Formats: sequence, structure tokens, C-alpha cells
Amino acid sequence: MRSLSVIFLCVIAMNAAGTDDSWKLPLDVKEKALEQNARDFHNILGLYPSQVEVNLVTGKPDFSTLGYCDIAHAVCWTSNYLAGCSYRYAFLKESGAPKEVLDDARTRADEIFEAIYRCQLVTGVRGLQARGYAIGHGESYEERYSSRPRDNWYQGAGEYKDLRWRGDPSHHNYSDTIAGLGHYYDLCANDIQKDRCREAIDALVGYWVDNDFNIWHIGHERKTPILGFTDGETLDMRIMMAIAGAKTAYHATGDSKYQAAYEKLLTQYKVRGLTDFVTEKDFDDGEHVLNHLENLFRIENDPELLAAYRVILEAIWANHKADAQSLFTYIYMGITPDAPGRDAALKQALFSLQSWPTDTTLHPRMSSLHPELKAPYPLYAAAWDNEYIWKGNLLQGDGWLSRSIVDLSVPAADPVVIYAVDTDGVIYQSRDGAKTAGGWRPISLSLCSPARKIIAGPQVRILYAITDKGVQLSLNAGTDWIPLTLPEGSGKVVNVQVDPKLSNTFDVITENGVFRNKYRRSKDIGQRWDKIEEVPQKNAQAPGIQFKAADNGVLKSSDGGTTWELKTQGLDICRSYAVFSPATSTDVFASTPAGLFVSRDRGETWENGHLVLQFIYNMRREIGGAAYIDAYWRGRYYGFISEKQAVTEWQE
Repeated sequence: MRSLSVIFLCVIAMNAAGTDDSWKLPLDVKEKALEQNARDFHNILGLYPSQVEVNLVTGKPDFSTLGYCDIAHAVCWTSNYLAGCSYRYAFLKESGAPKEVLDDARTRADEIFEAIYRCQLVTGVRGLQARGYAIGHGESYEERYSSRPRDNWYQGAGEYKDLRWRGDPSHHNYSDTIAGLGHYYDLCANDIQKDRCREAIDALVGYWVDNDFNIWHIGHERKTPILGFTDGETLDMRIMMAIAGAKTAYHATGDSKYQAAYEKLLTQYKVRGLTDFVTEKDFDDGEHVLNHLENLFRIENDPELLAAYRVILEAIWANHKADAQSLFTYIYMGITPDAPGRDAALKQALFSLQSWPTDTTLHPRMSSLHPELKAPYPLYAAAWDNEYIWKGNLLQGDGWLSRSIVDLSVPAADPVVIYAVDTDGVIYQSRDGAKTAGGWRPISLSLCSPARKIIAGPQVRILYAITDKGVQLSLNAGTDWIPLTLPEGSGKVVNVQVDPKLSNTFDVITENGVFRNKYRRSKDIGQRWDKIEEVPQKNAQAPGIQFKAADNGVLKSSDGGTTWELKTQGLDICRSYAVFSPATSTDVFASTPAGLFVSRDRGETWENGHLVLQFIYNMRREIGGAAYIDAYWRGRYYGFISEKQAVTEWQE
């Protein structure tokens, strides 16, 4: 078996070449790389937060309350991950894997199970399940970044007092968890762990069975009905989740109350004798119910019920058979091995895994610019519209696009310092000439109104921002801002111009004239304005050279705009929103859907400027590869991925 060090050398070598071709690696190599990534970057005491913020300097996530991880969905994704790890163990056991490999697989599954069980234990209420937890005390990311935070976060109980957990559980949280625990209980859990899993299942399902099919939230102040809005007789996907949960609990515990709940739902919703089932195309509910059906077909022996469950299975598959969803395909074909269209569906499912990259940073995608690509897209070209992948992303080619840069300025004193404004009105500063992501940081947190234009003064610390509330001046690079009050009747502000040789003089250009302010001391700023007749003109970057943004790249003219050439070399996405050529810099900057790009050779070629604005400020996020693991090991377990296919590199 390949060592992890060899695997990562392969991945690093590919990324160092400038193009991420990691999707071409053999399936088993990618599985090991993605599994290691999950252990290193998506692991809060075994809990799997699929989406994490990666520190721009250290390249690592922070699992404490100070960091950002998508904890609100963590118990769902951890439960799906547990299912994949359980199939990994089952396959390795059946294939006679070496003891150390088998032990590692079981230990990992046990660790993930304990994290899921901890989501119950941390609340201090038996069966009440947290959505997830962070390490430490104090406000979480949701409490910190939301403009209207709700009281959904609590400090852990008892021995879990140093964990902060996310409340407000949904039926989906309970559904995914019971499905994942069901797979683990049958395929992987052993001895003590089987007993602990039985207790976890009993507490989880008992919490809503004993409460008239309701999930009570903390303090019993409100509840979530496990069956949702129902007319009491029409079977739907949510009802199926509850039916499967009751059956799984009876299978694990033997408690008659779960069998009674199971029979009650079967009778009430007329499951026996079912010949037709109608459901919309819903990737979320589809993933839930397919996982449950996989459990039901393993533990249910009643032929009449199995026939009804097959009707439901076929209805879900009819909605998703053309989506190239590996997980959906392997579950369906595992239950229905002789289904029509089997070979074509398995070929698509295999390609989805073969085209899966190991670099799972959320990059901007714009496949619509490439007509040769058709949906379902290869994973390396798809816009991942959900952090666990299996929710329609292969049909969506465009997504995670960067907010655009609407203005940019470079101080005359130091061209390595760059200021940029995004569409949200946030100002960012780079101190390394846009050469690294870590070199950029937001500096307008104390600005009273969104910025629309930025003008760098002659010194790096002097900034002028035109905002929705007028002109603001900072003398300390954005730490503090001074509002400037112009003379009455001056009108709307258009621009600010500075003299690179005079740090205490600036001109504010408005729709009604030009107003000059000179000051000797900071307290004199904006106190006296002189209206002047002539507006100073900025020098062009180079005689005759002009740039224009274009839908297919950047246009450059070397003859004053008479003729234009398209320049796209180096652009990740060949489209630009705006082009900036500051007189104080020899560099040219292009705002694109993939972020800011820089040209060091007057627009001939482009390189990444490392300012990508997809999330809060310039945070960068990465999703784990547990969804790959979930599907890959089912493919191996059911025999849809052969050993040869697993170890063979991609062939064009």
C-alpha cells in the first residue's frame, strides 16, 4: 500500500506545477489523501465540520470558538462520514486486509461515533442532540458574525463544560444521525462500542417517540415535529425518515415501543401495498431517504414492506438517475443490481470519483464560459453548491464567484502597498504587492458607511474614502476615520485628488465644483475650504496605453484606443469586471469573478492577486472529502469499483 508521504508528494508536485491535476490520481490515492485531510483539517474531537475557514497565514483551521467551522451542520455530515467509514471497515474485513489496516479503520470509525454520541451528551439532556460543538467558551462564529444572532448556542454540561454547542436541532439532524448509527451498528461496531451505539440510538429515537413524535428544544420552550406538516395520511420523504428511524431503533434495542411506533406509521400512512410514490427532485431529502433505505433493505424481512420500499426507491432514483451522483448510484445499484441502465449509471458514478480533486478549497467556478463542458460536470469543474457535495452540484457550473473590486489605489510613497474596495464597501490593504492571500486584510471595520471609492494619499497611512455618507479621511491606514464636512451647496462628491508631494493638501471634486483643503495640524482638517477653478489632472501610466474590462478577458490598447487586443494569459476565469492602472504603480490590476489579478508587464500576462471575496471579508474556506469516502467505500463494498480501477491512474 502507498504511504501517505508518497501520496502528498504527488499532490504537492501537481499543485506546484501551477495546475491542480490531482483529480487524475488513482482512486485509492485520493481516498487516503482526503481521509488524511479530514483527520487534519476537519476534526473536532472526531466531529466532522465539512466547511472550515483556513487561516490565510498558517493555512490551518481553528476549532475553538474563535474560529469558523460550519458546526451548525456538523452532526449531519459526521453521520454520513460515519456511514462511509463503516463501509470501509466492512470492505476491508471481507477482503482480508492486514490487521493494522483493519484496526485503523475501526479506530477511526469509533472516534467518529464518539463525536456523534458526544453531540447528545454535551446537552445534558438524554436524547437531545446538538448540531455540533466548538472547543472553548465565549461567542461562536454565528454569534460573532450574524447581525441578528439568536440564542442557539449553549455551554456544555458537566464534563463537557469546555465545549460550546449549537442547539436548535432539526428533523434532518436526527434523520442523518440515526441512519449513520444504523450503518455503524451493523457493519463496524463491536463489543463495548456496539453497546454504546445501542444506547445512543435508544436515546436519540426515544427522545421523539416518547414525546409524541416531537423533538423538544432546550428548556422545552419549543419543539420540532419529527413528521413535519402532514395531513396524517399521505406518505412523504420526511415520514419515511421517521419510519426508518423507528425500525432502526427496534433493530438495535429490541424495545417494543419502537416496533409499535414503526407499525403505527406504516398503518397510518398506508405503506403496505404501496404501488405509487410521488416526490419532487430534492437532493437533501434524497440523500437522507436513500441512506435509510439502504439500512431498511438490510434489516427488514417482510416481503410486502420490501416491495413498498422498492417503490419509494424507484421514485427517488427516477429523479436522480441522470445526475452522475456516485453515492446515490451506488446505494440504488447495491439494492437493485439488475436495474436497467446499470452500466451507463455506474460509468458516470465512477467518473465523478475519478474527476474528484484533492484540493477542496472553494474556488470560484464559471464553467458556462466553456461550452465544451456539459452538465453533469466533472467534479474538478463543478461549482460545489453544498459542502457535502451530494446536493446537485454536478449540474451547476457557476458558483462561489468572487465579489468584484470596484476601486483600487496605490500610495505614491510605496507601490507595494495596495488598497482595494469591494462591492460590499469594505476596504482591503495588501502590504506585499498582492503576492499572498495572507498579505491582504480588511481595514475599514470602523468606517461608518460602505466605501465606494478609495484614494491613497502621498503617505501609505493617508486614505480618503468616498462613502454613501460623504468623504472620510484616515491618517492611520484605516484605524480611525474623520468625516469631512464640505461647504453647503457643494453637491455630491465625485472624486478626491491628492498631490504626491503635498501630504497636507487635497482636492474634493463634487458635482458643483472643486474644493481644496490645506491643513497644518490634524484638528484643522476640513475646517477651511477654498473653491478652485482648475482640476489637477493625473498622469497616465504610459502614453497611449489603455485598458478595458471585457466579458472574455481584458482588452489592451497601445495606440490610445484605436485598436484593442484581448489579453487572457494567466487569468483563472477569462472575464473582467474592471481594470485599474494607477499612475503611482507600474502594475495593472483586473477585477474578475475569480478575484483580483495583477499584471507586472503592462497587461500582457496576468497572475493571481490573492484577493478572493466569496465569504466574510476575504476568508478562504475548504470543504473536506468525506463525501468522496462515503461513496468510494460503497463502490468497493458492492463491487462496483474493482481493485484495478482503484489503483489505476486516469487515462485520457
